[in-house]
Amino acid sequence: MTGNKTIFSAVAIVLLIMFAGCSGPVGGSGSGEEKTTPTQTAEPTQRATKTPTPVPTETESTPLATEEPETESRGEEELSRAEKFEAFDENLQDVYEAQADDRYVDSETNPDNNSYHLTVRMRDTTNRTKTVEDRLNPLWKYQAAVSEYNAENGNYEERDHTWIPDSVNVTFVTQDGEVFQTSHIKYLWAYKYYSDEWSLRVLMGKYSATLEEGPAYHDKWK
Repeated sequence: MTGNKTIFSAVAIVLLIMFAGCSGPVGGSGSGEEKTTPTQTAEPTQRATKTPTPVPTETESTPLATEEPETESRGEEELSRAEKFEAFDENLQDVYEAQADDRYVDSETNPDNNSYHLTVRMRDTTNRTKTVEDRLNPLWKYQAAVSEYNAENGNYEERDHTWIPDSVNVTFVTQDGEVFQTSHIKYLWAYKYYSDEWSLRVLMGKYSATLEEGPAYHDKWK
């Protein structure tokens, strides 16, 4: 029995030494009980994610065009042909009124075919001198408009040839309102005279060649 106790004691001592080596401080002194400090796991540092700045696109940077309400003060270039011809008609009527000329009867603009119609009253178809003057009067007034609208320093600098009808048809009536004669004037003729390409004689010849007799025409002069 003594041998068995001795063996058991030896085994117990060996086990004690083994357990003491696992839990006790190495090469140190003190109590065999050791306080264990919990290990703090380091949290991963979150890097601040840099949000990319949005690049403005063409749609974002370009302001949307807003439709402006139409105003009465529109530019001259925006006027239609009908509006320009109406202004021409008013101008011609003002000329007749300024000259106290009662020969004006009526007028009509035709923007679709770029023409204008003028009705003129003859003062006395039995008087040859007055008849000739009355027939030439629309030519002079139209020629004056062409000159004014094309002149750089004229009274109508904002206007040009687009304000003037290409063709003016004239109806001459008697005091009773019957058609005495008809004629027409071309813009090209008036402009050639304005630019000194034609003489007055050529202009008057072109215009006179367009005269046609009406139902009330006669050549009985007093």
